[in-house]
Amino acid sequence: MLSTVKPSPQTKKQSFYNKLWCMVCRIQDPDIIEDYAKGDLICRGCGVVVGDRIVDEHSEWRTFSNSESTGADPNRVGGPINPLLRDSALSTTVGKGSKDSGTLTRLQNKSALGTGDRNLLAAFKEIGRMADHMNLPQTVQDRASELFRFMDDKKSTKGRSVDGMVAAALYIACRQEHLSRTFKEIAALTNVPKKEISRCYKIMKETFASVLNLQTISSEDFTSRFCSTLKLPNDVKKGAEHVSKMAMDMGIVAGKSPISVTAASIYMVSQLSPEKRTQKQIADVSGVSEVTIRNAYKDLYAKRDQLIPSDSPYFSQVQYLPTN
Repeated sequence: MLSTVKPSPQTKKQSFYNKLWCMVCRIQDPDIIEDYAKGDLICRGCGVVVGDRIVDEHSEWRTFSNSESTGADPNRVGGPINPLLRDSALSTTVGKGSKDSGTLTRLQNKSALGTGDRNLLAAFKEIGRMADHMNLPQTVQDRASELFRFMDDKKSTKGRSVDGMVAAALYIACRQEHLSRTFKEIAALTNVPKKEISRCYKIMKETFASVLNLQTISSEDFTSRFCSTLKLPNDVKKGAEHVSKMAMDMGIVAGKSPISVTAASIYMVSQLSPEKRTQKQIADVSGVSEVTIRNAYKDLYAKRDQLIPSDSPYFSQVQYLPTN
């Protein structure tokens, strides 16, 4: 009664993991729990055992007290299985103590992974390092690893910068997880040139054209984060979100990027509040130049009476807005 199905390419998020489904419940994504003591997989919905004699694929973490002083490693198996590696499986480790243990360990590590998997493992480590440096959650890191593995399967990474492909995978993963980052932010935190990230992103977007569905970036994706970095109060954040949304709906800022509209909206609303911020401060946070913010602000200023709602506490201050 245990079956595996591959996820449909039409799903919103393409996954490389096989999914279990219960033949009794007829649900493709049931709530399956694992009984580690008996090695059974049990459907929580109907109680049917959908799989038995399951091998525990987790790493053996137990440590014995008498070995801590001697430095011997009691673990009899290697790390857990990584489904993103082609030849990943349960492995053994060579114990310490013998004169040949060092040589055997090197041979074991060399033969455990093929050349392709070693390259993938190095890329996954780089993704983890970059994600930690950018304070991104584990979901983004896992998603970026899946994207890179898919690109490697398509042989689309050959002859291209690994760092650039990794940074582009992180950029796409952030957008899919609704944690959008700009090219400039990715470039600043990963030390990969912006042009290289943009070039690799276009390559990945073409490769994933049939399975990747990226939502259009909106100004709301950045307003909350920029306001938080600028230490602006919540009412300024809400006002900036309203201004940017109204400007987009009215077509006032047609042809301008959502990031520049967000920066200009934050500048406008902050000038109406006691917590004023300069264009330079906003430019440092958003990565948009002061000239770009100034040009977008001119378009907003021309329709200022329509962008600020009449019931807003800032409406009475609109007449005091700076002209640029």
